[in-house]
Amino acid sequence: MDDIKATPAERAIAVVGAACRLPGGIHDLDQLWDALRQGRDVVGEIPEDRFESSRFVDTAMPRPGKSYTAAGAFLDDVTGFDAAYFGIAPKEASRMDPQHRLLLELAAEALDDAGIAPERLAGTDAAVYVGVSDTSYGGLQMMTPETINAYTMSGGASSIAANRLSHHFDLHGPSMAVDTACSSSLVALDRACRTLLDGSSRVALSAGVNVLLSPYHYVGFSQAAMLSPSGRCASFSAAADGFVRAEGGGLVVLKKLTDAMADGDRIHGVVLASASNSDGRTMGLALPNARAQEDLLKAVYAQAGVLPDELVYLEAHGTGTLVGDPLECRAIGGALGRRRTTGVLPIGSVKTNIGHLEPASGIAGLLKALLVLRHRTIPPSLHASPPNPDIDFAGLNLVTADRTVPLGAVERPVVGVNSFGFGGSNAHVVLTTAPTMPPPRREGSGPREAAVDVRPLPVVVSARTPKALAEAAARMADRLDTATAHAFYDIAYTACLRRGAHPHRAVVLAGPRAAAR
Repeated sequence: MDDIKATPAERAIAVVGAACRLPGGIHDLDQLWDALRQGRDVVGEIPEDRFESSRFVDTAMPRPGKSYTAAGAFLDDVTGFDAAYFGIAPKEASRMDPQHRLLLELAAEALDDAGIAPERLAGTDAAVYVGVSDTSYGGLQMMTPETINAYTMSGGASSIAANRLSHHFDLHGPSMAVDTACSSSLVALDRACRTLLDGSSRVALSAGVNVLLSPYHYVGFSQAAMLSPSGRCASFSAAADGFVRAEGGGLVVLKKLTDAMADGDRIHGVVLASASNSDGRTMGLALPNARAQEDLLKAVYAQAGVLPDELVYLEAHGTGTLVGDPLECRAIGGALGRRRTTGVLPIGSVKTNIGHLEPASGIAGLLKALLVLRHRTIPPSLHASPPNPDIDFAGLNLVTADRTVPLGAVERPVVGVNSFGFGGSNAHVVLTTAPTMPPPRREGSGPREAAVDVRPLPVVVSARTPKALAEAAARMADRLDTATAHAFYDIAYTACLRRGAHPHRAVVLAGPRAAAR
């Protein structure tokens, strides 16, 4: 399809699956929402087992060769990996960058969330785009040449971040890593959407990942005065003094909206439009260009067919830097805020909760945006008071969403997501809710509610080992405990007919859902 001639409806992309692994023990979207809703700040300090931070950190004063902060938001575990699940030999797994291992896990979880059996994707033109920047794991291995083996080069190469997924799941579409610094994962998503729209692939996996393994990046960012001495991302606040490093990842499964609806997929949200551009030449490589950012916003909302008044919230890049925040607000205000007639535009940043995931920060913002749409609520952005005096909030018609705000009865809420790289590569995504679809009727049955009430349904769980099967059964039981009658039917249908099945399986034939539990 010619993307220029296509209507906004024809350009719409559905998010049909999602998975995340974020600091603070956040392993899925529900846990992310709990953290956002509760206003949790999960920033801590460098774990003792990560690297010897005392050798590289001096919080007393800025010094050459030292970081002035040990603050960061970290995953609970970056070493654990079930290599056997993915058919990878331990010798090879030990050379794999933890970011690549994490991506494999996220892909398996996101496909499961989408109800897509991996074997049905095998051999298809499905695409993979991954935002990733850090190559520390490979570099650290090179410091001990005697440990280098046949898997070291592939284990540490950035290209393999995407290629590993294509290889494992036997996906034949485009497969590439995208590195535009902090905008990497949102630029990757834009590339994935375009691949779907041009017909190269019917399904795309789009991800971002970041793991903090090396002390040298802390030193480098400190020497550039980019990190927060206070250890907080205080986006759009007078207290803003830099960003806090963070690690984690997220992955979404994408289809064209028309294909997702035809396939009967559950849809997390819809990408109305996406785009990226560059700042071009500025006073310094790392200095943003507000005019370029504003041009990008105007172009992407025109492409989406969305007016400024339709926007209910904008998930900003919002790193909490003295230069970046005011310039970003100037761009948002010029393109959207000042053109509104229905009140101020709320903005916020997930970085205030979980820190700055650098190349994966865009996917974190995207997942937050999907949750805003799902729950029709804007969670509070933290550390926002007092507001940054260098930002003319009133003149730009913007406000930091520093408290919980219900969206109310908005027919079609629209949320934007911003992401910028310190080399000048910008990206933006426009999202809305999934269209309302009537409950499907299956041949030989009545509506789903009647099917649940009249006869029992089979519920299947499967796993690679007996121990994992027991855990999967327990999780399914917990899920059934809170399921509505409609959800029970969908769970049974998806478990039996859509999800991939592993060698060890258990099934119950029961109804209503309490008996199945």
